[in-house]
Amino acid sequence: MLIDTFRKIKWAYILYLLFAGVSSYAGFEGKKCKWKGYTKTDFKVGEHAAFVVEPKTQAVGKPWVWRARFPTYHTEIDELLLADGYHIAHINTGSKLGSSKALAIWKEFYDLLTTQYGLNQKMALEGVSRGGLYVYRWAKNYPQTVACIYNDTPVCDFKSWPGGKGKGKGAQGEWKRLLLEYGFENEEEALAYADNPIDNLQPIVDARIPIMHIVTEDDAIVPPKENTYVLKERLEKLGHPIFYVISIEKGDRANGHHFDVKNPEVGYHFIRKHYDPSNSVPIYLRSGLKNSQHVFEKTRKGRVAFLGGSITEAAGWRLHASDSLKKRFPDTGFEFIYAGIGSTDSTYGAYRLHRDVLFKGKVDLLFIESAVNELHNGRTREDIAKAVEGIILQARRHNPHVDIIAQYLYDMPYAESYAEGRMPWQIATLDRIALQHSINAIDQARQVTTWFESGEISRQIFGGCHPKPSGHQAYARMIDRLFDRAWAGPVAGQLSPHKTGRRYDTYSYDQAGLYPLSFAQIKSGWKLKKNWQGSGKGSVRKHDRGLDYLEALEPGAELSVTFTGTAIGIPMVAGPDVGIIEWQVDGGEWKSLDQFTKWSRNLHIPWIYMLEKKLPVGKHTLTLRTTDRKNQNSIGYACRFSAFAINGDNH
Repeated sequence: MLIDTFRKIKWAYILYLLFAGVSSYAGFEGKKCKWKGYTKTDFKVGEHAAFVVEPKTQAVGKPWVWRARFPTYHTEIDELLLADGYHIAHINTGSKLGSSKALAIWKEFYDLLTTQYGLNQKMALEGVSRGGLYVYRWAKNYPQTVACIYNDTPVCDFKSWPGGKGKGKGAQGEWKRLLLEYGFENEEEALAYADNPIDNLQPIVDARIPIMHIVTEDDAIVPPKENTYVLKERLEKLGHPIFYVISIEKGDRANGHHFDVKNPEVGYHFIRKHYDPSNSVPIYLRSGLKNSQHVFEKTRKGRVAFLGGSITEAAGWRLHASDSLKKRFPDTGFEFIYAGIGSTDSTYGAYRLHRDVLFKGKVDLLFIESAVNELHNGRTREDIAKAVEGIILQARRHNPHVDIIAQYLYDMPYAESYAEGRMPWQIATLDRIALQHSINAIDQARQVTTWFESGEISRQIFGGCHPKPSGHQAYARMIDRLFDRAWAGPVAGQLSPHKTGRRYDTYSYDQAGLYPLSFAQIKSGWKLKKNWQGSGKGSVRKHDRGLDYLEALEPGAELSVTFTGTAIGIPMVAGPDVGIIEWQVDGGEWKSLDQFTKWSRNLHIPWIYMLEKKLPVGKHTLTLRTTDRKNQNSIGYACRFSAFAINGDNH
């Protein structure tokens, strides 16, 4: 009898949920309907229509996305986030163009969702077009509520749109509406207004709010040069750490303002990285490791490669990771390719990838590491982007199924940046490319900083940028956590090619390779030194000893090389006696380079200098010569290199 009564109560409750239209966990009240397979609740806040779309299973911390405007346009990212347990919310204040009146309505909506319905105190803000006016007005007034911002061709200055006071077309009807909504007495007062999204940006900088925009360069409605790029420049001058731009050359419709979203994974992973209450450590599982798991389990064979600098070369974390793989897959025969070379960064990595890794056969799992040497080798954002994208594109062309893990290892300047709440720009650049191509990543530098601050691991125990054994073990623990997440589910039934995002840099080193010295046409002064072991003062590392080098010791040595490609450089040993060299391409202007580095006094350090990085596609001739000029700390005028680094097909 008691059981029957319980069953009646249970079914009565279920029927109540079905017919009363109440969410089983959030309790959103209003009119229910289906949206993309999810439950959407429509309701009003005052006189303003609003809605919330609920995930089927809510994520830890109840994260949510606030769509500022045009919430049914470009929903691809929202659908991916809904599947992960995020809510999507919107309130219609479209006629108010981000005015103070709009902000008051937004505040009421925010309080309702966070107080009555218990959504997270922070949200991801998404703005489309005029939605930028709302997003930045809100973020400046309530920065503590914003986890990150993702905008789609956003208005960042109402003088541009709807004002049309620049090169954009403007919209006179909306301009008149804006004057009214903002309470301007006349147009001159509006033009003098000092609180556009591009103004008063310090609150956003202080809150370190990560930002990503997607723009179309031919947008005649909201020109990015009057909006996104002005905002980005001003924020970065104030010290804002993360402002990524996805640039599309041409929009598909509406005077370039509208376009099709072909790679929503980029924005999706951006939001997941910067707003995931369930992720307590900086491990970012993006494309996953299901392909390598399938190969290891089904074929009982696996090839794993480690590409990086001296921290990868050391007998540390890479050996721990190798042991972990052997324990997880005890019946699998592994081949490990250890391709760490001290002092090398991603630029050198892109050019030696085929020689040191891919030449040995199909790679199933690839670790890449370069963050520390990007810092010490003085690489620019452009250098890093070209190189890392080159590594990824080469690896995926070699094997579309290859799983990749990027690591951003610790160095003191990185820890200092993180301690101040700033992501180091070198790591931000590396991860921008990782986002572009859905590369799994572990921000070891950020985690090490957290350990230091919490006292879980001390600096003395961990060691420096070259860690002590305990530091290497700490890196390995983070790798094991990524393995645990990636391989928690069942083994995939088949291999799936990774979806590579739209190319980030037209000139990235995706055709990079090292070409033999026989390419050189020697005019004077250069000699081939076989099995070179060193030259007087300065030590030589094992990887650089015993190679063949072209060497010139005196001024006036000259050679040329004809090649096909967009970039050319020389991998050299920059020792105590190197001088200043000059080169020209296709008979153009002569340029010069001081080869001497801060390590050259006592070491023939392995270095790669890219002489040209953005040549037109096609055939070129480089002329290279030594000069009678040198660094004041150098003892000679030498130049030595072991190959030509060319980005192009020269086979």
